[in-house]
Formats: sequence, structure tokens, C-alpha cells
Amino acid sequence: MALDAAHRPRLGTLDCQRERGDLLVRLRYVVAAAVLALALEVVHIAFTSPRLAVREIELRGDPGVTEAAASRLHLPANSNILRVRPELLAQRVEAVPSVRDARVTRDFPSRLIVAVQRREAVAVIRNSERALLIDPEGVVFTVRDDWGWGLPELAAPHLAASESVSGEAEAELATLMKVLWALGPDPRLRATRLELRPEEGVEVLLDSGATVRLGDPVQLTTKTRLLAAVLDELGDDRIGYLDLSDPPTTYWRERGDAVSSLMR
Repeated sequence: MALDAAHRPRLGTLDCQRERGDLLVRLRYVVAAAVLALALEVVHIAFTSPRLAVREIELRGDPGVTEAAASRLHLPANSNILRVRPELLAQRVEAVPSVRDARVTRDFPSRLIVAVQRREAVAVIRNSERALLIDPEGVVFTVRDDWGWGLPELAAPHLAASESVSGEAEAELATLMKVLWALGPDPRLRATRLELRPEEGVEVLLDSGATVRLGDPVQLTTKTRLLAAVLDELGDDRIGYLDLSDPPTTYWRERGDAVSSLMR
């Protein structure tokens, strides 16, 4: 069926509409390219602007730890704050033994904030020059002017002579930490000092003043339960010396008494 003349589009009109549509498409591409170029220029300016150079690094945390961490925070001059990767900077700080955790945040336009959390110590090794602190995971670290007063002191032949813990000293440390954890949270079993002796094994000085010989670091669960039972029966203020190295035969001595008693 032929179209009525009134409904036939004119060829010139179709061509004009097509050209106008093509023009709009090209215009959109031009505008998009211009916006993209402007955005890239803005980003380039932001990443190179001297106004965004790092001018200050603020350390927050224990002063004894932040002092050690400061040496890991050197940046090239005029480092752009947007180019600094906080996670990498935090890893550098966490490489300091006394640092347990570090968080780095940007404070625009020119400051970095580094929040440092120190390791918590549960025991200490002392020599004449410094104290080596030990955290619950057995990590050894130092903190300036911190001698670990109030912490259980660990002593052994190689620990006392070492400024660092490695080799035989590391094995001694592992043994003493094993005993420390075996004593558990019972306040009556809180230790002031744990010593590993080559021939006699482990000896523990309790807060109460009682000296407890555990001997070889075996059957620790049995020995610590027996220790708690003896303290329940006799009282921790009565015992001066207690030998648990052989659990079936326990020797003890009252404070100020030179005569040993036998518990069966």
C-alpha cells in the first residue's frame, strides 16, 4: 500500500536529523574527553603539588616506644601525602620489636599521624646494662628506661650472659615460659623469679617468699596442681621450701626450719 503524500518524509529532513544526531554524539565524546583530561590534570596537580608535601609526622603512644619507631619514619624530602602508602609505613614501624601494632592515617594537607601500640610484657630478663622484656608470644624487646619491675624475672646460664636471645638462650627461655604459663593465673602461684639450673632443673620463688623446686620441666600440670593443694593444706605463709621434683614424694620445710618434712 502506497503512503499518502502527506505522510511521506522528505529526504532532506531525514538527512538533517541524521547529521544533527551525529553532531550530538561527537559533542558528547568531546565533552567526555575534556572532562577526563581535566580530571587527570587535577589528579596530576594533587599528586605533585608542593602544598600536599608531608611537613610533619606525629607519633602517638608510649614515649619509650615512639622513640625507637621514629627511626623507621624517614621519608624523602617533599614526599606527597597522597603518594605515601600508610600500610607500608605501618609495616616498617611494626618491624621495631617493642611495637605490637601501628596505624598510619593522613591528616590533610601535610601531616601523617602514626599511632603506636607497645608490646605488653609478662616477664623480664635482666643483666647489668638493661632489661629484656618478654611478651606473651615469647617476643623479646626492650623499652628505654623500663626495667620491668613487678614482672617475674627469668634466669638461666645463657640468658644472664646474653644481650640477645638466640641458640641455647632461646631454648632456656622457651622452657621458663612453659613453666610460667603452667603456673597459671592463681595469685598464690604468682612467681617473682624463675631460674633454670643445669643440674637441678627449674626453681621458682613465689610472691609469698616460698621457694619451690620443680626439677625437670615435665609433668608440669601435675606439679602445679600439687603445689596448689599443698598451699591449701599448709598455707602459703608457712612454707619456706617445697620440693616437687618427684611428685610422689614431696619434701617441704617451714620458714626458719632446717628440718625437712615428708608429705605422702
